[in-house]
Amino acid sequence: MGIPTVTITSSEFTGLARNTMKSIGFADMAFVEVPHPMGMIPLDEIRAKVDKAFPQIMKMATAWQPSAAGASASVPAYPAERIKFKGDYEALNKMFYSKKWSIGLPIVPPTPQAVAAMLKGTKRDPSEVVWTVPPKMGRLTVELVAAIGTMAGAKPEHMPLLLAVVKALSHPDYDWRGSSTTTAPTVPVVIISGPIVKELGIGYSTGAIGGEMPVNTAIGYFINLVGDIVGGSMPPDPDKSSHGSTGDLVALVVGENEEQNPWKQSYAVERGFQPTDSVVTSFAAYLGTNNTDHTSGNGEQLLNTISLGVAGVACGITSCFADYDKPYALSNKVKYAFLLLGPEHADTIYRGFPSKQAVKEYVIKKAVAPLWMYAPDVCKPPESFGEYTPDTLMPRFAKPESVHIVVTGGPGKQSQIWVPFPTGVRPVLVKVEK
Repeated sequence: MGIPTVTITSSEFTGLARNTMKSIGFADMAFVEVPHPMGMIPLDEIRAKVDKAFPQIMKMATAWQPSAAGASASVPAYPAERIKFKGDYEALNKMFYSKKWSIGLPIVPPTPQAVAAMLKGTKRDPSEVVWTVPPKMGRLTVELVAAIGTMAGAKPEHMPLLLAVVKALSHPDYDWRGSSTTTAPTVPVVIISGPIVKELGIGYSTGAIGGEMPVNTAIGYFINLVGDIVGGSMPPDPDKSSHGSTGDLVALVVGENEEQNPWKQSYAVERGFQPTDSVVTSFAAYLGTNNTDHTSGNGEQLLNTISLGVAGVACGITSCFADYDKPYALSNKVKYAFLLLGPEHADTIYRGFPSKQAVKEYVIKKAVAPLWMYAPDVCKPPESFGEYTPDTLMPRFAKPESVHIVVTGGPGKQSQIWVPFPTGVRPVLVKVEK
């Protein structure tokens, strides 16, 4: 046996490390734990922790042996287990929560009859595994999509949309594992475009992201039930979100307000789809920030205040030079922001910027902040940038492609800015199967 690789974790993240170990198929690994935290503490404290851990590191590197315990037996993914339960609705919800089959909100009982009805909404084989969900790597079948969709309040006609959402979230460019186990309060964001918005009654106007939107809420609740029940992303391990957010209960799902888009072309069409296509766009994001601008009288003034927000969101972790001098498609750092423009804000901007491209070019010029405002070592200008000081204005983005524009919501002088989690390569777009 060769010298094993020794994994060093802080005390708060050992559980996440072991969970990851199991999810990628290792029965055991060599771990050395050091007291948390290791970041944002003086260098001498870090050295003291390292010195104290070093003998254990050497011991594990030279004498560690894997545990003799074998891997647990695999449980078939299909058919899902059937159980019998006797009790009232309150008792059923209590039982589901105690078994970690729900996440604290009430659920609709996924009876065999209800799941069978949901499955009539798709021609896909119920036994098909559509996603092996990180970090637990639970297998999500079409049958389980129907069961969890039932629990979340979805209907049979929602099945094609649920399956498209799963396809988008499971794409490698999304990075579900990273975004669902981070310490940040990340939120799955799903934007729905095309005819399906009105066909299913998806909220896209006043209050589209809030309550009283049963389809949006059902899809958002479904996403988090899948992530927590099948994927196992529950706090305190392996979900390490320091604070969490309401996005851990119901993900953000919103329809595009295409009829009030002054540029006429929807986001999905802009990205290459047909106007008759129904499309899901997804990405993991930090909590959004709102732009409340009631006084800007023209597009430039309004984009100035929006650009200020773009420059300031998540500037403690995301590099302002993520896409500088790099091909857009190859950069794997945070390199984009979504502007969810209210229709009134969109109209104001449109009067001065008759194309989305012009909006994007203006925003990347104005979304700047002095270097001192960024966290140390986050914003590192390349040599080609030239000389700079702490007061030099640094661009948050360098390419117009970094700005994504979606018109949604109802009347009012409001827009929102959503910046993605840094390991998500790009927004994922999936066409909904008919």
